[in-house]
Amino acid sequence: MTKQQKTLLLVLMVLVMITLNADGNVMAPMLSRIEADFGVNDDAIGNMMALFTLVGAAVSLLWGYFVDKASRKMLFVLSVAIGEIPCLLTYWAPNFTVFYILRILTGIGVGAAFPLVFSILGDIYDEKERPFTTAVLTTSFGLGNIVGTVVGGYLGPSLGWRLPFILVSVPNVIFVLLFMVFVPEPQKAASEEATKELVAAGVLYPKTIKLADYATLVKVPTNVWLFVQGIAGTIPWGAFFFLNKFLETEKHFSVEVATTIFLVFGIGMVIGTIVGGKLGQLVFVKNNRMLPVFCGITTLFGMIVTLGVILVNLSVPLMLISGFLAAFFAAMTGPNMRAMLMDVNPPEKRGAIFSIFNLTDSLGNGIGRWVAGLISVATTLTISLAVSVSFWTICGIVLVTIGGIFIRDMKHMHEQLAKVAEEMKRSVSRTN
Repeated sequence: MTKQQKTLLLVLMVLVMITLNADGNVMAPMLSRIEADFGVNDDAIGNMMALFTLVGAAVSLLWGYFVDKASRKMLFVLSVAIGEIPCLLTYWAPNFTVFYILRILTGIGVGAAFPLVFSILGDIYDEKERPFTTAVLTTSFGLGNIVGTVVGGYLGPSLGWRLPFILVSVPNVIFVLLFMVFVPEPQKAASEEATKELVAAGVLYPKTIKLADYATLVKVPTNVWLFVQGIAGTIPWGAFFFLNKFLETEKHFSVEVATTIFLVFGIGMVIGTIVGGKLGQLVFVKNNRMLPVFCGITTLFGMIVTLGVILVNLSVPLMLISGFLAAFFAAMTGPNMRAMLMDVNPPEKRGAIFSIFNLTDSLGNGIGRWVAGLISVATTLTISLAVSVSFWTICGIVLVTIGGIFIRDMKHMHEQLAKVAEEMKRSVSRTN
């Protein structure tokens, strides 16, 4: 794959994932209106959004298996279609039951796309490039939140809550068509030091995922610890689904001001992701053992700033600055987590590992939305969000302690790939 093709593939994946993530977040600024229209409360919405993420994650486990066996290009196109068609149909939802079902179907498409994009990324960029390129791809989550917030928050009040669902789903028709026409099928193990020259010469990477391999994934300690912190780390992000409503009802900002604060929060998330990936790349090159420690420190700092935003009454300018900094520091961890997973798992298992990682992330996200909705009904959204954000403490503790484990697992993966490379060389010798 040429440099231009790699860049085009990355850009199109980012655009597609922005739109898919906008699908999931577009209703957040319109939450009060949707609840009033259908006669439901935060608890019902929290349950729905928890299922949105959990069902999508469960489907991604199945998808993760096929990712390493079938055409990833066509699976990606199918995933987008599964997500976007129900999102489009949400415009015509006559009642909350139909609305509920269409939201869950959209979540399936979002979940199915997740293991695909990171499996593909791992095969086109090497381990030194992965923290930054993973950060670029990860920005699609934050940018999707921004797009969904802008469309729902600024257009929803004047155009109604239904039309934004059409506006965030239609663009992916164009992006997917471009992806189908201009992007070639990525070659497995094309970026690994031990195998890239062989793959470039036309030798096929021989390893494929088997069902039994799923059990081996939890035998890699780095995987297990990143799963644990993934669950804890996404609980706050799940709870932030209610951030717009919190700003309106408990901070007493208007819908437009609340949307602007949320937008700045999203911008901080995007910039933090990019900066975190770049700094993570520099840390990795200088001392790869320190990458998890760097992530733990930024996570804990992000937690402290975020708690300040929630618990302290701030003016609009201070809220904008603090919200930006909170999201900036909290988001620095995400791309490096995904880069580390690529670094300790061989190419044939990356679809599977990211499907499991998506499950743990979605589990935390779903728990966050469910718990936040439940606690808000029993107490206040202030308490609900503060409790949720405190889960970042677990992440910080885990990450600052696993540097040695990460290095051992990465070394073991390199040894595995060296053996596969020898097998590929022998196969070439036998055919000559």
